[in-house]
Amino acid sequence: MNVAIVQAHLEWENVPVNLKLFNKRIAAIEGANIIVLPEMFASGFTMKGKERVAPFYEAVYQCMQEWAREKDALIMGSTVYFEDEHYYNRLLVAFPDGKILHYDKKHLFTMGEEKEHFTAGNELLVFDYQGVRIAPFICYDLRFPVWSRNTCGYDLAVYVANWPEARRQPWQILLMARAIENQCYVIGVNRVGEDGVGLSYSGDSAVISPKGDVLVACEPFADEVKQVDIDLKALREFRVKFPVLEDRDEFTIED
Repeated sequence: MNVAIVQAHLEWENVPVNLKLFNKRIAAIEGANIIVLPEMFASGFTMKGKERVAPFYEAVYQCMQEWAREKDALIMGSTVYFEDEHYYNRLLVAFPDGKILHYDKKHLFTMGEEKEHFTAGNELLVFDYQGVRIAPFICYDLRFPVWSRNTCGYDLAVYVANWPEARRQPWQILLMARAIENQCYVIGVNRVGEDGVGLSYSGDSAVISPKGDVLVACEPFADEVKQVDIDLKALREFRVKFPVLEDRDEFTIED
């Protein structure tokens, strides 16, 4: 299976411009089965979702459906979503046949005031696509290994992010840690550039093997797309040869 990671500079709170940007980037991708975009790819990590992003939700939704259909690929990325009087940082999963699944960010970033503007999700999403079991997560979720513990037998964890340059080393290390401890492939897609509150983003988007090896990585601070094949047969053979998950501690998550 071929995966594409799209690392890009985001125009702050400018949904039409960002949709045009990703339309161009995605159009140039060939042969990918899965295409992953950053967190809040249409706006950047804004706390003004009500005013600047929510009015464009249908446009974002439709673009993702169109990209999935045109590229015959799964498209993943998060945006601001309003439902039942609540705003969510919602990761959309667009299938080529038009179907949409979603995951709402569980761990809201307190230091960035995300809890004051958004409602946390409380359900994991694990789904199948072309024989691959996939679990999506959003940014700050990466720091909480209990939430992503592989009790559902997923093969691929996907993290979309707006992760600042100041904490780039934890981002890189935690992506490898999640891959190793869960015996799965991990995709991490981050943005680059500077946002409207002065934070800089280095990107460091990558695809990590179940052994913690970096299979492909974007250049820091660069607008670019990288593609790589992931080998599900090799993953399953590795799990049989080294069945560490069989010895895991059992636990339950309670709110």
